[in-house]
Amino acid sequence: MSNQRIRIRLKSFDHRLIDQSSQEIVETAKRTGAQVCGP
Repeated sequence: MSNQRIRIRLKSFDHRLIDQSSQEIVETAKRTGAQVCGP
């Protein structure tokens, strides 16, 4: 297991846009076999 991390911080005035964007990021990360943690 490699010890690489990617930290992503999103900002928006529209919470629905943040939810949609973060869901796409999580789905892409899981598809590549990455482990996702965080709120």
